[in-house]
Amino acid sequence: MIRLFALTVIGLFGAFVVTASGAVWTSGHGDIGIGFDGKGFEPHFHFHGEEEHDDDHGDDDDHGDDDDHGDDDDHDHDHEEGEHAVIDGAEPTKEEYGIGELTLRFGGPRQAGAGTANSGAPTVYVLAQDEGLADSLESPWMGWSVEEIEAGVFVNDTVTLSLLDVDGPGVFSLWNTGPFGGDVTIMSSAIGSDAPDSLDMTLDPGHFHYNLGFSEKGDYELTFRAEGTLAGTNQNISEDFKVSFQAVPEPSSLFLLLLGGLAVLRRKRA
Repeated sequence: MIRLFALTVIGLFGAFVVTASGAVWTSGHGDIGIGFDGKGFEPHFHFHGEEEHDDDHGDDDDHGDDDDHGDDDDHDHDHEEGEHAVIDGAEPTKEEYGIGELTLRFGGPRQAGAGTANSGAPTVYVLAQDEGLADSLESPWMGWSVEEIEAGVFVNDTVTLSLLDVDGPGVFSLWNTGPFGGDVTIMSSAIGSDAPDSLDMTLDPGHFHYNLGFSEKGDYELTFRAEGTLAGTNQNISEDFKVSFQAVPEPSSLFLLLLGGLAVLRRKRA
């Protein structure tokens, strides 16, 4: 009886776990970095050591600015040990990962989100712009970085990031929350959305945070384009790349009830 009940619990738990290929980033800070090797863009995941965090990536404004650039990291900020990135249950084994090597996994509870018009979902699973919210959700605090590109390479020292495609069960949106709570939707796959679906990332400050929302649980593959104009030649350089995400909800009350029932059966058997 207990064995059958346990198998049922395991089967139900499996319904809440989404499989992933490659390594899985589940919490802590890291960036999608966009580098340039002189010939083309090099999108990748970048994770900093403790000293690099303290020196380069502080942030005394969790909510970002009123414009579309999110929050920058110009000031020192000490990251707690628990805020370091966790990949497959441990700290990263290297500073950089290929853009296709990792999947970002995150869960609930769902949050109110911008950019979900016409999706039928007033709330979304979120990767938060705010570090404190990301920590409370025990999800990755993901930034975007163009800091590795040297000044003067691109016109206006600017790289443009565009959303090309969303492959997944629901609506994706990216928005900036200002210091007084105002939301500006920058990207959205919602039908009828008038979001620009692109943003300019300047080398100063070079490091940005935004909210990323997903209206339904499941696997998502987002296709982005990094684009810039070379200074002096006006040659356009672009690179398309894909990023994998998983929205995995918290265990339901039914699942927690089943776990409690299993514990009761074991006590009765004893």
